[in-house]
Amino acid sequence: LASKLPLSSNEPDLIILEFAVNDYEGQDHLHGIKYQASVFFDGFMDITLCSEVVIHSLLKRYKNTAIVFLEMQTAVLSRKTGALLHMGVATHYQIPVISYAETLFQIFNELVRKLERIDPISYSFLPSELVFSKDNNVTTSALFPYPHGCSPCQPQHILNTFRAGGCKSICTFVERSNIVKDRKLKCKDIQSGRRECFVPYLAPDAVHPSAAGHGIVMDLLVHALASAQRSSCEGEGTLYKSELPMTTFVAKTATELEVRSDFLVVHDVARIFSRWDQLKPVGDPEGFTRYADDSLKQRPGWIATDPSGGNKISFPIDLPPNECYVIYVAILKSYTGMGTMMIEVRDYGDKERNSMPPKHSTRKKVDGLWKSPISVWNDVQITDDNVAGCTGYCEVDITTDPTVSGRDGNKVKILTVSARRCSKGHH
Repeated sequence: LASKLPLSSNEPDLIILEFAVNDYEGQDHLHGIKYQASVFFDGFMDITLCSEVVIHSLLKRYKNTAIVFLEMQTAVLSRKTGALLHMGVATHYQIPVISYAETLFQIFNELVRKLERIDPISYSFLPSELVFSKDNNVTTSALFPYPHGCSPCQPQHILNTFRAGGCKSICTFVERSNIVKDRKLKCKDIQSGRRECFVPYLAPDAVHPSAAGHGIVMDLLVHALASAQRSSCEGEGTLYKSELPMTTFVAKTATELEVRSDFLVVHDVARIFSRWDQLKPVGDPEGFTRYADDSLKQRPGWIATDPSGGNKISFPIDLPPNECYVIYVAILKSYTGMGTMMIEVRDYGDKERNSMPPKHSTRKKVDGLWKSPISVWNDVQITDDNVAGCTGYCEVDITTDPTVSGRDGNKVKILTVSARRCSKGHH
């Protein structure tokens, strides 16, 4: 958000953009995905455009700031991660990339292949293969040196939240990747005298880095910065400022990038930004309650679950009048238990007119259910650029529908209501 960035007179030296392992909008969490045919899924361009908007905004605001991408990787080998989405943007805008995947997963793949040759059913090894002994600085490791080889499971370093599942073995990662078709794996049926293979840099969920993995990430960043400094001191390479390219990547025009980054207000429930513009309703909600429904109680929202529908809540947008604004509502999208809703933006132009009939009304049916087995928020554009759906003060009304036939729930969860200016020429 351009309005959230610090002033250009206080430029940072370095901005690191980390695209996390689940930045593929849920597509990478499909089990048994035919990823060769499903890479460019519906919504791919929208997420790539989001990445381009971020880079364009930063380069335009901070002309003397270095920017790098940090790309992560999961252990589920069939999952495509954020790198696939963002590498095109990095290439077009000449952004350096620090890759966690390149550092660890080439040898990870070699380890998997080596274990497969030793034991193709459970990917186990013999204690005699612990050839890299433990000393003052190195943990015991098999087949490859630490941290690339098989190391003992250390559950004491797993957070209590994830400890119930214990360490996950290479066999489990391969099984979850769904890449073995010619035999049945037995990841929990290890032959007597053999050991499971655990790698120390992956968390028990098989998706995120462990504490050791995060330590490796920090080492990579420090190494990259130190190498760049050394090259500069030794006169290698040429220092230059990052300039915006002559063309865009996926956006139609540079104006589109500027408009999409110019959000004027984001009213949110979970305090995304340091300055909190709270998402407060107009009057008393009917059937909506603000609470956190996740197991960690860290993701609050305005939630309604009545099977009969008819729950209602309204939120205000109060901006300078006689302008054109585009309204967004961020909702929880999930693969089970979700309902549909009608979202209406009622435009009054000026707050003093809210007791009168609205000047204009925009209605949109929105569904909280999708096929991808992951629960993430999704920003839904309600009004268009080419129609003045909000011209100052407007109210966003949300009404839940009755449970859709065949569904196992009717939950609607609202996370943010936001507004940006319309594209120029469409006022």
